[in-house]
Amino acid sequence: MFRLLVASLLSILTLSACDAPGPLKAERNADELFAPSESNTVVVDAILIVDRPLPYVDLRRAAPPGSPYSAAEAALTEATVSILNDEEIFDYEPDPAVPGRYQPVDFATLVTPGSLYQLRVLLENDPEIRATTVTPPRVRIEEVVLLDEAFEEEVRNLRLFDELGETVYDAAENQIEFGVGLLETRLQMQGKAASFQFGVMNLESASPLLIDSDFFVDDQNDLRRDEASPLLRLEEGALFLPWNGIYYAGRHKVRLYAVDQNWFDLVRTDNVDSDREGGQTGQSFQRPLFNIDNGIGLFASASVDSFGFFVRGKGTPACTGCQCWGCGDRSTWSGLIDLKEGSGRIRYDRDVGTGATCELSYEIADLLPVDPCVSCEFALEFEVGELTVYDDDGGACEDAEDLQGERLRFGQGSINLAAAGETPRFALYGGQKGIWGLLEQGWSLVVSTATERNWIFGFSAD
Repeated sequence: MFRLLVASLLSILTLSACDAPGPLKAERNADELFAPSESNTVVVDAILIVDRPLPYVDLRRAAPPGSPYSAAEAALTEATVSILNDEEIFDYEPDPAVPGRYQPVDFATLVTPGSLYQLRVLLENDPEIRATTVTPPRVRIEEVVLLDEAFEEEVRNLRLFDELGETVYDAAENQIEFGVGLLETRLQMQGKAASFQFGVMNLESASPLLIDSDFFVDDQNDLRRDEASPLLRLEEGALFLPWNGIYYAGRHKVRLYAVDQNWFDLVRTDNVDSDREGGQTGQSFQRPLFNIDNGIGLFASASVDSFGFFVRGKGTPACTGCQCWGCGDRSTWSGLIDLKEGSGRIRYDRDVGTGATCELSYEIADLLPVDPCVSCEFALEFEVGELTVYDDDGGACEDAEDLQGERLRFGQGSINLAAAGETPRFALYGGQKGIWGLLEQGWSLVVSTATERNWIFGFSAD
């Protein structure tokens, strides 16, 4: 449906350069997580990522289990928030775009490894909320090795992002048969972390299920394309990536988190969706370990690195991209804004792989500059205006009118991603409700001549 375009334009992908993720665990049911005594307790959410800017701090009140929950009503808007590191105090201020969210006054400060950070929250009628975290050391993925099916011999080394960037998915070394062998990740790390976790994301939208099972085939629409591993222990400087959680063919981006004690404690004591009678580690806890004085939630830290590979079905020939399963629904959009005139258009092309196609464009209206994200050089917000359909074959443009009137916000990254001698190319960020995120398949550049200055940007979703 045409809402694919709306989703791609408005989506904020996880683990962006501006925002950090929470612990990699299943979503909780509030009725199971909080006892009645937790009602009205202050809930903290803040995660420091090494070498990233200081994080947002979200503050809410816990609602009684089973009662209607309103984020706006639960938001704490009158708090005094600060984070301390050694002798330095970093003050926070309310984020005007998101009630209950606090942002650092100085966004330029980066989180340092191996450091003690303390959170302080003052509220008028509550005791002071305190929490501490010791950030893990930097983690660097030095090698990713494919082992044979006996897990003894090295088959080959995968190529890394430091070498090839996003083209790692096309490299012959990074083509993996599902379930054949095992990936061993070898790390370089000066120090120790409390534990490790992999976050695995399938970057496709139409690739097929890899598991031949009636159970999974019946429920494949419910299987997620992003999964988290259990907590892992480092064995002689290496970690093994489990196959469970990899369900679909295609590109996979894997983020490795070296986590602090607070992250480790919360994940290992999270009883939701577990077999309470199984006796596994952490299942005897009646209440998760939050490590926050006078509150609940999470104040934690982690360091992160990533790698990528392409998975195809077991026994199938080598292939890349949607050639492996038949190119299905593909879409691309691009925008051109005349920065001098304040006008422009968005163009959208779609091919659903069945002969149905769509080509159209929208006028850009009410263009406004906005405060950019931390990693952005500039950002603009606009309204999606008048629709022009050039080709609608087979109903591929269905619901295109739904996007009209939406307000979109995009920013150009500040770092040139192109190699030396190539046309400058920058990352594209999307913003929604005060939150910025990296669009991992986006691109952006400004082209200037003697008479024109145009911003060209776009996104490709396979």
